[in-house]
Amino acid sequence: MDINILSQYRDAIAHADSEEALVQRTIEMITGTTAYDVHIELVQETESVKDLVTRILKKGCEKSVTEALSAKQPVTIMAAKDFSDAFLATIIPCPASALLIPLFTLQTVTPPAFLGSFFVFSGDNYLFKPETRAVLQELTVQFTHAVTTVRRALSVRAENQALRVERDMYHSVFENTGTGTIIIDKDMLILFANAKFAQLTGYGKEEMENNMHWSQFVIPEDNKKMQYYHYGRRKGTPQVPDEYECRIFDKTGEVKHMHMKVGMLAGTNISIASFMDITLRKVAEERLSKSEHLLKSIVSSFEGFIFTLKQNHRIEFMNNPLISRSGYNAVNEKCHKVIHGLDAPCPGCELKKVLAGTVAKREEKSPKDDRWYSVTQSPIYDRVSSITGVQVIMVDITERKHREEKVREHANYYQSENRVLRSAMKERYRFGNIIGKSNAMQKVYELILRAASSNAHVMLYGESGTGKELVATAIHKLSTRSKQMFVPVNCAAINDNLIESEFFGYKKGAFSGADQNKAGFLDLADKGTLFLDEIGDLALNLQVKLLRSIEGGGFTPVGGNLVKKPDLRIVAATNKDLKFLIHQGLMREDFFYRVNIIPIKLPPLRNRKEDIPLLIKHFISKYDKNISIPPIDKKLLDAFLNHDWPGNVRELQHSLDRYVTLKECDFLESLAPPQDNHEINDCLMDMDNGKNALPDIVAGIEKQIIAKALENNRWMKAKTASELGIHRKTLFLKMKKYDLVI
Repeated sequence: MDINILSQYRDAIAHADSEEALVQRTIEMITGTTAYDVHIELVQETESVKDLVTRILKKGCEKSVTEALSAKQPVTIMAAKDFSDAFLATIIPCPASALLIPLFTLQTVTPPAFLGSFFVFSGDNYLFKPETRAVLQELTVQFTHAVTTVRRALSVRAENQALRVERDMYHSVFENTGTGTIIIDKDMLILFANAKFAQLTGYGKEEMENNMHWSQFVIPEDNKKMQYYHYGRRKGTPQVPDEYECRIFDKTGEVKHMHMKVGMLAGTNISIASFMDITLRKVAEERLSKSEHLLKSIVSSFEGFIFTLKQNHRIEFMNNPLISRSGYNAVNEKCHKVIHGLDAPCPGCELKKVLAGTVAKREEKSPKDDRWYSVTQSPIYDRVSSITGVQVIMVDITERKHREEKVREHANYYQSENRVLRSAMKERYRFGNIIGKSNAMQKVYELILRAASSNAHVMLYGESGTGKELVATAIHKLSTRSKQMFVPVNCAAINDNLIESEFFGYKKGAFSGADQNKAGFLDLADKGTLFLDEIGDLALNLQVKLLRSIEGGGFTPVGGNLVKKPDLRIVAATNKDLKFLIHQGLMREDFFYRVNIIPIKLPPLRNRKEDIPLLIKHFISKYDKNISIPPIDKKLLDAFLNHDWPGNVRELQHSLDRYVTLKECDFLESLAPPQDNHEINDCLMDMDNGKNALPDIVAGIEKQIIAKALENNRWMKAKTASELGIHRKTLFLKMKKYDLVI
């Protein structure tokens, strides 16, 4: 039975997690050993007898008991515990119904601590058997052990909680230092890394902690120094710094400059290092250093004179060339004395103006050495943008001045020669490949010279066959662009679908068949001359793009994305009234005025018939000397002079070609009666005989009709197109298709 009590008690207190639970279960176990009504109190060693009596009174004792206890017994339970049962037995008896009889005490003494005593009271004179009291006393020993275990567990729990709080506090500090921070062991292994260091390097914490070594981040040039510091710090090597700069790689390979601060954890070989990214500062310092070095190099190698002035005209700095010129370093001396040998400031001195914030430039001749200088004076600003002085740069331009003087002399000479030349030109009969000595042509020559001497765009007006391309070529050859390309373009002969790719070029793959890059007309004419013949036939949308190109906006090749800005000059030609085209909406007014800077009107041949003999002589001289050329008698020459030449010089040349070849001039013959068109009849016979398909027959007839119309109109394309009722561009394409181009 007694053993069972102890076994049950051990089971009852096994899972108790507080002293209160242990006390409650112990009282329940003691009470359960008897069937009588008992009361149990656990009294702490410092509790007074009076407090105990008060508690007992609450259980039903009379006041006389408390008086007896407080009057006759020790003040504290600690002093009374030695009385044990004898102490309790001396309590004055009182009626059984009102008094709890003290039976015995169970002391829970475990040196060096005294947990207290269980006081057992009963409402009658029941006494526990001695063997039961012995078991109960053993029970208190178990209680003492259990309390000790619980207290130890609570103490460990409290210590762990304190450690967790301390750890969280240090972790918070570690993560929130504002700098990248790592903890490194003696072998440079990274034990811990905060989020800021992970951000600096681009690596995750899990990648670095207990995996990567600090030396892996340091660039090779700094690694040896870093390792010396690392191991020297652990060996106690003197003069190992705690703060220094180093360079590291991040995950992308980018080099970053770091300010590093290192300290050892007391009593360990572990160090903690913090990093601050100073890359921007170092880059700025390097740029500043390079700028200073470059500036020093420029100043030292600059052949001109550089010096700075204070507000009182005194020199503050001189570069070496100026020191050599002066013979000594004249700092703190007056600038006008040192530079020009003057006792007073220079006439027109601009120091005050420059000190007010103006940059002054001038050319002056120094009375000291009789040489010319280009002088630039600039204000010097401090960090708060206040002007503190003036910087002066002087460059010797004496040789340039001499050359300019020679150029002026040559210009005067050539101007005089030009007047003589222009006077002599009135007697000339040709200008390059242009033939004519008439007054009308002399005016054209004058305009050609003026146009060639400028870069302005030129518009040539003239009927078909007046030699507009010859004039354009002459302007190009006489201009400063003569060494670059002359690019002729017939605007009426380009297919509308190809016009943009022809003018602006295209990139490989821009469209089907574009298997390689191709330069356009504007590319080819860069730095040269673009000749736009028949500009009146240019489409409006292309006029817009050309206008943008020549005004500096540039163009983009078809299929490309890079804007090109060519430097070109346009010489355009037309036989149309462009202002009438503007009125009809076929010509943009802004484009017209942009290219019509220098207009040149070429006279038709009928208005300069005095040039016809010269032209005839010129064309005949071009034939092979072995060819027998029939003579041109007076009658024939008169016929040439009396003809109106609607085709102008081109018609004259073609007529001479026919005369030399056929020994006759078609314009002298009267109109012959209409003849059967044998060629067309032949084509129709082929159709009847089934020799050709319909498209071939139609093409053959069309070719014969166009050829006949051209011949009847002396190969004047505009007149032929009008007669056939088709556009000039269509006529050009069909002539090319049927090989009718002469």
